[in-house]
Amino acid sequence: MRIPDLRRAAGAVGAAMAIVCASSAAAATIAQVDKPAPEVDVRLLNGRVLKAKDLRGHVVVQMIWATWSPAARMELVEVQKLYAAKRGSGLEVVALSIDEDVAEVREFWRRRQYTMPVGMRSDAFFDHYGRVSTTPMYYIVDRRGTLRHRIAGPVGPEKLASLVGSLLAEPVPDRVAQHR
Repeated sequence: MRIPDLRRAAGAVGAAMAIVCASSAAAATIAQVDKPAPEVDVRLLNGRVLKAKDLRGHVVVQMIWATWSPAARMELVEVQKLYAAKRGSGLEVVALSIDEDVAEVREFWRRRQYTMPVGMRSDAFFDHYGRVSTTPMYYIVDRRGTLRHRIAGPVGPEKLASLVGSLLAEPVPDRVAQHR
């Protein structure tokens, strides 16, 4: 093999290795269960920005859903009930739609009179939590900011209430309680 051919081959191998390394680094930044959850601010459909720092000390259920997903639509009813019952105990819910049409999501939310915060998907969220292959998709974060559960597909009201209830029973960390 001639020197120019070797250089070209070495360059191709180097480029391929860079892609593999970049992919591995990106995969390493995806939120992992039992590790600190990434803090991502969310723009809600009402225009308000829900700051991640404001969720510290709460149990947070982040639900990825879509208006066209029958499973997600059914689960939203139960998540709303849980939110209404446990919000005063430190539960926060952030429902993120993966729909394309913001107006359709806004109308869906209005018709059902849901009170939990709703926003649209964001690249920042998916950069940290990974892409979604099914709806609903749940990420449940404890009061200390640790991602405790990642659940793809329907959970069911009893299981969700149990998971959330055990996390709500944990004390608010001192460092968070002092800032409230």
